Amino acid sequence: MKKAVVSYSLTLALVAASLSVYHHLLAPKIAFVDSARLMVGFSEAAGAEKELQVQDEKWKGQLKVLQDSLQASIDFMSKEYDRAPAARKKELQDILSARNQQVNNFRQANLQNLEKLRKEKMQTVFDKINVFLVEFGRKHHYRLILGTAAGGSILYGDSQRCDITDEITKGLNERYK
Repeated sequence: MKKAVVSYSLTLALVAASLSVYHHLLAPKIAFVDSARLMVGFSEAAGAEKELQVQDEKWKGQLKVLQDSLQASIDFMSKEYDRAPAARKKELQDILSARNQQVNNFRQANLQNLEKLRKEKMQTVFDKINVFLVEFGRKHHYRLILGTAAGGSILYGDSQRCDITDEITKGLNERYK
């Protein structure tokens, strides 16, 4: 009977050890990254945003000059407009319309250029993040690393065990100093 108890205990210990090994080695390792926090914490993303803001301010300054020039033209033309003959009124309206169109074209072109620049700058940031995540995932044996988004697709995650945002942010900032 003593042999049976020892044999039973040994079998139980082997089963427990096997389950433990399965859980730690074979069970899928899953984590998530809070994308918003990552983008705030990653210095390359912050730098790209800063560059975009500088460019936007530059274009806004140029737009302001054009708008001020247009307003000066409006002020000048309004003095002459009331006493001008019909042909001159038409000419003033055409000039004003053309100047207004120039301002609108400049504004639209700069919005398009800023959006193109944003895509280019942020694509570089995303590429760096993606390469790092693949390497990090392989090194730490993750089978799946999810990204959260505003309004998110991850409704719950144990932040102490599954959220690796801080670890990823730190690694990215160290790599891309």
